[in-house]
Amino acid sequence: MDFSLFLIILFSVVFLYSLAPTLLVRLGGIGAQARAARGYSRVALTFDDGPDPNYTPQILEILHRYQVKACFFVVGAKVMVYPELTRQILEEGHTIGNHGFRHKAIWLLGPSAARKDIGDTNLAIEKLTGQKTIFYRPAWGLFNLSSIRYCWQKGMKIILWTYWGWDWIKKATPESICRNVLHKIKDGTIIILHDSDSAPGAAKGGPARMIEALPRILEGIEQKGLQVASLDEIMLHKKKLTFKKILQQLWGLADHLVRVLSGIKEIPGCTTWRFALHTHHGSDWVLYDGCVIKTGETYLDLHANNDRFMALIDENTSVERSAIIAMREVLHNLPRLAEFLQNDKRVEKVNAVIGITLLHRGLGRIGFTIVDMPPGIFTTLVGWYERWLLGIYHPGGFKKQKSYREKLSPKYVIITRQELMRHLPAAGTAIK
Repeated sequence: MDFSLFLIILFSVVFLYSLAPTLLVRLGGIGAQARAARGYSRVALTFDDGPDPNYTPQILEILHRYQVKACFFVVGAKVMVYPELTRQILEEGHTIGNHGFRHKAIWLLGPSAARKDIGDTNLAIEKLTGQKTIFYRPAWGLFNLSSIRYCWQKGMKIILWTYWGWDWIKKATPESICRNVLHKIKDGTIIILHDSDSAPGAAKGGPARMIEALPRILEGIEQKGLQVASLDEIMLHKKKLTFKKILQQLWGLADHLVRVLSGIKEIPGCTTWRFALHTHHGSDWVLYDGCVIKTGETYLDLHANNDRFMALIDENTSVERSAIIAMREVLHNLPRLAEFLQNDKRVEKVNAVIGITLLHRGLGRIGFTIVDMPPGIFTTLVGWYERWLLGIYHPGGFKKQKSYREKLSPKYVIITRQELMRHLPAAGTAIK
């Protein structure tokens, strides 16, 4: 198949695993909280990247002096190095959150490494303090599917922030930090500050400037009629999202992106498929009716409309039954596809239509040629993509696939223009 399609599938995998989860959480606010409930005149202060023996004790002293509570999102490796300091945070009534084990960008971690990054930090905190942490904030606010799923499975709450204090940049001063916080702070705001300067990109000495500004920040918050409250107190329980719902939203974003990048367009009057035009590369394909797809020829690349198929099945529908429903939908829409191929100038030179699907059973009886995909990374990626697609969009989820896993292998399905023309409606008969 076209090498560009391989690149699109590869990009889709990366997009779905790392980019899309971050976009959904950061921009869409899905599965995370970036502010507290309004109407209570409360705000939250959070400190990331510690504990740090130089800065954390100074912050704790100021918070004690002003009798306010904060949340410290700690790095797991530092918890193990500074156990007494970690205990002190908790003993003084503050909340401890998970900030990953070594402050690594979780985008760059595979599924098991991502789970381990969060899990090891949870374990370090629990062993030291005897308490489980329920709050998680990833380094740099980056996510992947595994990190989101781990938090969902463990019942952890993902906490982002409403505003930065911008205390970690080189140009930060006590005055600028104070101004950044107090200029924007309002009811329900979650502010992020830092009690360490060891993270990559952090300016050395930044926490010292923040510490100088902290008393003025606390006094300014009080002058605005607001109260600093602990994260435990001010976070409301949001409606729980299922992991599958998140996956469907992620896949919807990826599906739209793939359509844009690969030029996939709608087929007029057809709800079952979309199409793109590609050039065939590789050896010639000889189909059962003698038609030959030659190298360099343009073919129509057929793509299923997943939303349409999802609307046709429910959680009790087996994979085999889904294949039957899919074939009925194909039969119903073949005349529309044939009419499109006959009348649309964009496809007037197309002699073959090619698709890839797991649900290919029975298509050979209605004019499609079923062709095995050659072993290789492309076939592996396509198989992964198609099985996840079925698992995500099928209401029964991945459970329905288990007893059929060996049957669910992707194959090329090909139909020629000549064969499609047999499905054109009779002259004068409208397509309903």
